[in-house]
Amino acid sequence: MFNVQVTVQDVSTMIRNEQKSVIFLINNGGYTIEVEIHDGPYNVIKNWNYVGVVEAFHNDEGKLWTAKVKCEEELIEAIATATGEKEDHLCFIEVIVHKDDTSKELLEWGSRVCSANSRPPNPQ
Repeated sequence: MFNVQVTVQDVSTMIRNEQKSVIFLINNGGYTIEVEIHDGPYNVIKNWNYVGVVEAFHNDEGKLWTAKVKCEEELIEAIATATGEKEDHLCFIEVIVHKDDTSKELLEWGSRVCSANSRPPNPQ
């Protein structure tokens, strides 16, 4: 996992070099991992239009295909397109998930890290 706000600019290099990869960006609208460790207003971030950012880097030069999906059916269709008719493009698929969509293990880990930091969680 990486902070896309720091590294998304490399997509322009990928377009310039005509990479034919499929990139999945899982967008949960925030820093869920940080919220599980210690919640606070600093974890509320402005959500970006990631597809729009990538399209801005594209600027109609090279081969790029993007999709924003919100359900399993749309994801299946996007994957089929990316691996089918758009296989000669750099494909960027933004997958929208709920901000609290996380595993039991992440919740447990966040609780342990919070305890180790001696900072009680902020109950909501």
